[in-house]
Amino acid sequence: RRCNLTCMHCYSISTDIDFPGELATREVFGVMDDLKAFGVPALILSGGEPLLRKDLFEIAERSKSMGFYTALSTNGTLIDPPLAQRIAGTGFDYVGISLDGLEETHDRFRRKKHAFEKSLGALRLLRDHGVKVGVRFTLTADNAADLPGLLDLAEAEGFDKFYLSHLNYAGRGNVNRRHDARFVTAREAMDMVFARCLD
Repeated sequence: RRCNLTCMHCYSISTDIDFPGELATREVFGVMDDLKAFGVPALILSGGEPLLRKDLFEIAERSKSMGFYTALSTNGTLIDPPLAQRIAGTGFDYVGISLDGLEETHDRFRRKKHAFEKSLGALRLLRDHGVKVGVRFTLTADNAADLPGLLDLAEAEGFDKFYLSHLNYAGRGNVNRRHDARFVTAREAMDMVFARCLD
């Protein structure tokens, strides 16, 4: 659950503290063994901010060696050139970085100035290292107007994937559920994404 940000719609109420009850590395490995036995094909390492776990790369390397499709879901603000190189070297199949809109909107949602600049920089670094990257976007009433600009950005930058998500009514996302996108807004967003894909 630990994270360096305190985003408005976080589904786990993460913050930058040590939370009790986190799995130890050996417990994580036990869960991975169970998932493999159950026939689960993919493992997405998420959080909080997964890059704050000291054993993240150990987990990722084991995941790859077990044959899982291994993805990383991060806010991207911690990724500098050396870390981008390490992520690329680990062989993640996909890295998703969330953008909550264009710069002003994203920084407001993330409650951190320059968060957009750092996240976009991480997407570019990973792309340039040959990592398959994607922009993750959670639609709400407060950022729906930024969707066309984000789609333009993803296309102009050559990012591989655009992930459109609904607001999860958990954690701070539950507290801020009154800001969720209404049906018409969500339908318009879906139609826009389909039209862009067809184009």
